[in-house]
Amino acid sequence: MPQIHSYNRSDIGKKRDNNEDYSKSYEPLTSRELNQSGRLYVVADGMGGHQQGEKASSFAVETLLKFYYEAPKIPPEKRLNDIIKQINLKLVEYSEKNLPRGEKTGTTLVVAVIRQGKFLVANVGDSRAYLIRDEKIKQITRDHSFVAEMVRAGTLSEAEARESKYRSRLSRSVGGAADLEVDIHPPTRLRRGDIILLCTDGLTGHVSEKDILQSVHGSAKDIAERLIALANERGGTDNVTASVIKYGDPMALPFGLTTRRLVLTGAGLLALVAFAFFGWLAVSNWTSIFPPPNQTSSPTLTASPSAAASFTLSFSPTVELTLTLAPPATETPSPPINESPALPSTESPPPGVVDCKYIVAPGDYVNRIAGKFGVGGEQVFREDGTQNDMGIIQVGETLIIKGIASDACVNGGGAPGP
Repeated sequence: MPQIHSYNRSDIGKKRDNNEDYSKSYEPLTSRELNQSGRLYVVADGMGGHQQGEKASSFAVETLLKFYYEAPKIPPEKRLNDIIKQINLKLVEYSEKNLPRGEKTGTTLVVAVIRQGKFLVANVGDSRAYLIRDEKIKQITRDHSFVAEMVRAGTLSEAEARESKYRSRLSRSVGGAADLEVDIHPPTRLRRGDIILLCTDGLTGHVSEKDILQSVHGSAKDIAERLIALANERGGTDNVTASVIKYGDPMALPFGLTTRRLVLTGAGLLALVAFAFFGWLAVSNWTSIFPPPNQTSSPTLTASPSAAASFTLSFSPTVELTLTLAPPATETPSPPINESPALPSTESPPPGVVDCKYIVAPGDYVNRIAGKFGVGGEQVFREDGTQNDMGIIQVGETLIIKGIASDACVNGGGAPGP
């Protein structure tokens, strides 16, 4: 296996007083642990006032690292999904018990596992994972933000999304709602020379994919430091975090060939050889290929399909997490930096954003309803526009989920308002 080099660093940026990003990795030393669990790299971007974001991101990363390696017999995909959902419930519970009504602490999370020559990615929020290969870059993750959802739905252009003042509003986060969907991206086979980049939006808000491609030379440390410096040069308006993993060095090829060019050249040569062979065969053995009319040739081909293989995998882990976040200060917290407040009623929402009407069903409660629509509980209002006694809602009562994409409204079981 190629030698793997990695480096991660988080920078406070130029405008913030504290760093709510958190990044960490673990690379086992034993072959058994590498084979069962692989190498783990994690980046998080916390949100919440009075240092709550710092605590949420560090809690999520440290807890994931701890419990991931305590369950080696569970497939990594299921392991990541289960642990992230447990972390989410703990953060939701913490917010409900320790923060003023409507306030919460949460975090984005992007995770990469390198195991048995493949890499697996999981994510929630708008922190990203990229794969750089053969001088091309591919974003592996999908951003869970309102503007990104609208771009995918075709109601907002990429250019409009970059300029939107709502671009930092998340549609999904760890700690945002009790019901959480984690994106698990299928394992991808790695090649020598591949580079993986995990980063927060403090980097991608200032650095384009073209900038990243131009920066991926030198060591993993050189790449990360270069990208962070570039983001700060262009304003550094947010915390900036980059985790870079280099999967060996690319194969040394002559005459400036790349792996892609070598493959294409080989395919072309193979096609020429095949053409020449069949041409010779047609000339030298024409009668054997096309027998005279009085001869018959009826070869029979038979195939026996192999038995279908199937297996059943089931596991229901119980993960016990202990949240050690300090309770908030007694003074009134300042508005969260990266949190998703309800749209101001004095401003027109961006195209495709609606106030969604929802009829309370049996068993519903505010956080459960918010989870159906992929938003936080602070966006759920009574029909009169208030949030009085939201802990007591009645079956059949009409609630308003403010400022969500119209398709998310319909998919969650609501009806777009006027």
